[in-house]
Amino acid sequence: MTIFMLTVLFTNVGFAINIPLRVVVDEKEVDFPDAQPFIDANGRTQTPARFIGEALGATVTWDGNAKKAVFIMSGTTLELFIGKKEYQVNGQKKQMDTEALLIEGRTFVPARYVAEAFGATVSWRAEIRTVYIETVKTGKVEYDGDTREVGGFIVPKDIDLMVADGKEDSRFEAMFTIGFLKKDVEKQKDDMEKILLQRLSEDTVKEIMSVIRSKVKDTDLIEERYFYDQKTGQHIYLAKSWPIRGSTITLYILKKGVTP
Repeated sequence: MTIFMLTVLFTNVGFAINIPLRVVVDEKEVDFPDAQPFIDANGRTQTPARFIGEALGATVTWDGNAKKAVFIMSGTTLELFIGKKEYQVNGQKKQMDTEALLIEGRTFVPARYVAEAFGATVSWRAEIRTVYIETVKTGKVEYDGDTREVGGFIVPKDIDLMVADGKEDSRFEAMFTIGFLKKDVEKQKDDMEKILLQRLSEDTVKEIMSVIRSKVKDTDLIEERYFYDQKTGQHIYLAKSWPIRGSTITLYILKKGVTP
């Protein structure tokens, strides 16, 4: 009996460890006929460039002189450089926490950064080692044809995050409000981050979101705080969020020239 139980135990452990890594785009699993995706030292899922690009609907080319993979789709050009954390979207330099890799002549790129460059959303289920990518084609993430402009930001209409303009107030041009009475607070935070990145620098957004994400429960307290964005030359005001049930987090993008 002891030998039997040990056999079952180690068999189950081995099975759990050997679950294959999968990438699913719009509910369809991506086929990797030869080189397989893997998780790199930075915890990111690396996939062969050609297959992830084509699954998203992008054209993929390789520039051997510059050692970069180029993805083009719907007016967006993404460039990932081998061995570099810096990448470009439509010529704008950005930073990621990992890098594209060249392994045995095959280019591997981080799935999340490729997908998000084209407006897709990415989620990870560790228990089944699966990356889920949803593009605008699913209808679940609509950034084209079902959006509105608020204070210079493009806002999807079907999100719980509240975004309002400052037409009635000369001090700010946009206001973002996360409500803890709504069903998915973390999704509201994610939506806020994506929208802020449309205009503000990555460093500013990272600083803002680190404070906002610290309020996990509605009874957590956030003190008021100001931020300054070098890219736009604007101040941002984070209002005090009181530790009460059903509280909110409110962020104001002040107009240029308005100072605290």
